[in-house]
Amino acid sequence: MKFVCIGGPNAEKEVLTSEYKTAKRLGEVRIGEHHFFYRYFIKIRYASIDEIERAYLREESGESGEFLLLESYLMLRMRDKSLHKLRMERELYARAVLLYFEENYPHIAIGFDE
Repeated sequence: MKFVCIGGPNAEKEVLTSEYKTAKRLGEVRIGEHHFFYRYFIKIRYASIDEIERAYLREESGESGEFLLLESYLMLRMRDKSLHKLRMERELYARAVLLYFEENYPHIAIGFDE
């Protein structure tokens, strides 16, 4: 597994590996004691939970022939104002992450505000 930091200080691989294994799983996302993890293929993006400022769901749609395509993304805005777009397999998982943030981390604002 390759860990890629998207927000906050870099952490040691041993610490991340240990926390990742015990983290709560919500689809592609795992939420540990101190870090947020998002797995996509062989890379795992992570951020310190304290660095997440806002989270919201973004949906994009389009067409492929006669089929309607709908993609769901978990959007994270960090304290440094960077924005990360994380594709979610199911909208249900993105909503579960937002609900978990709302219930457990009051410093993270939920919803699009701009």
